[in-house]
Amino acid sequence: MARIHCDPSLGNALEFEDVTLTMPRRRRRKGGGRSDRLRRLAQETSKVDEQVYGNLTFTVAPGEAVALIGRQPKDSTVELIRLAAGTLIPDHGHVRRRDVILPILRRAGLVNAKLTVRQNIFVIGILLGLSPEQINERMDWIVTTAGLSRALDSYARACPPELRRRIVWTVSMAADAKAYATQGSLIVGDDSYREVGWQHVEKLKEQGATFLVAGQNARVMERFCTRALVIGDGQVILDGTVEEALNLVGRGQVKEDEDDAAEDAIDLLDSSAERDEWRAD
Repeated sequence: MARIHCDPSLGNALEFEDVTLTMPRRRRRKGGGRSDRLRRLAQETSKVDEQVYGNLTFTVAPGEAVALIGRQPKDSTVELIRLAAGTLIPDHGHVRRRDVILPILRRAGLVNAKLTVRQNIFVIGILLGLSPEQINERMDWIVTTAGLSRALDSYARACPPELRRRIVWTVSMAADAKAYATQGSLIVGDDSYREVGWQHVEKLKEQGATFLVAGQNARVMERFCTRALVIGDGQVILDGTVEEALNLVGRGQVKEDEDDAAEDAIDLLDSSAERDEWRAD
């Protein structure tokens, strides 16, 4: 995160100027020949370069909460989040940011089952740009908020996916960043924890933090976001209110992303007793 260039004098929190991005994609082989049919039967794919965004231009003001919505399922917003945070570099154009934009792209998959919960907190915090001293200072808040006191020094292999997401979300919020970019659920956990999460993000918003949120359901967007960008064919086809965006896309097309269930299940123990210890906290 420290290598990402930021301009404290920039008037906007984020600026995209004529951004073009091409990414390699896997495509099923085509053709009517015998060899092509055999390749399709074997589920072979070919790698092609596909333009994701072309001459993308927009700005985000400090303190805005902007919903990012794809017009069609093929219109991805993941790369847009990564470009904003600086973890992906455009082919052409410029992305300028006033402050570090904290990306939250994965949740449960970031927790290493072979490490203890405490060790995971340090690893995730350092990946997000926190120093070990800052993590130690905020450890009590992380443990209390996420409900980890009983299992802080236990191995994370017994941690259910819901609590893995809670660990990553809480460490991310402990960074106290001025800007966040999230792909997936803005708020995680069960009903009681979600209420804690809402109180925290709304407090950050009141304090002037900027949010880019993608992969949210319509209710979250209406509650939290003050503006929406609809992306179609690599361009911004609508820059307006959330209501206008939902009318264009359709409420039924805006669904909340879920973490990969298969990834969540990696290295989880079959011992229900250990998992019950986590849930009891």
